[in-house]
Amino acid sequence: MAFDLDETFQIDIAQMNLKKAHSLVFRLYNEPKIPFVIWLLENPSSLLALPGKISLRHHDYIHILLGRGISPQDEAFVIGFTMGNDLKTNQLHLFIYQFFAKFIYPVPYNFSKLDLKNFNLGFIYGRKIKVKQINEINFGMYQNETIEFLRECFGINTDETKLMREY
Repeated sequence: MAFDLDETFQIDIAQMNLKKAHSLVFRLYNEPKIPFVIWLLENPSSLLALPGKISLRHHDYIHILLGRGISPQDEAFVIGFTMGNDLKTNQLHLFIYQFFAKFIYPVPYNFSKLDLKNFNLGFIYGRKIKVKQINEINFGMYQNETIEFLRECFGINTDETKLMREY
């Protein structure tokens, strides 16, 4: 049940504000019931959450800003991006996350080798862009800003994110 944000759609959503783009892109998808082990490592409310932790809605916003769909590889890229963009992430955090994603997370949330490659590409891209700690940004302040404006503010280039795909 994956979709891809093709170039035509990219042009269309780039001019939309964040609120409208989110309602358009994610309107057909119900918020999933997240397994406890994932909540433990990824949810900002968890005491054991790793760097890069982010709420589900803000995670959706990152998908939109990066121009990534919801395939397993896109999901891995977005998670890698938020961890890479969080300067508190270190090698131990990466080891823990990748171990859990590969061996402990239940299907369909577990990562394949291909997903891990995309996670690593996302991590590299998260480290590269100029604005850090995007996972801690209050996106409520940006609901009426266009996707194009936000990408420019955060230093996100969707041409680069398209090139950073492992198939």
